[in-house]
Amino acid sequence: VPDLAVDGRNWKTYCKNLLRLAAEEKLVRLYDGTDMRPVDATSDEVKAWRRRNAVAMQYIAATIPDALCMRVLHLKTAHELFQYLANLFEVKT
Repeated sequence: VPDLAVDGRNWKTYCKNLLRLAAEEKLVRLYDGTDMRPVDATSDEVKAWRRRNAVAMQYIAATIPDALCMRVLHLKTAHELFQYLANLFEVKT
């Protein structure tokens, strides 16, 4: 996955490559919000979800500018992080 430009000018390419990697790792559902933290689950299921979420978040954190990373530290899920970036950089039509 190429690094996201500070101004987001390569958002479409970045997003496409990020989602391709996520698909290979079976993490896409974390980004689209359909794999949410389990509520009525065993502690092992919650731990497994937290691990997947951490990996998905790290894929983004490792490829965005430091200044942007500082702005998203408060976000708790890969879905929140992905949505924040999408809202920031997707062109509204």
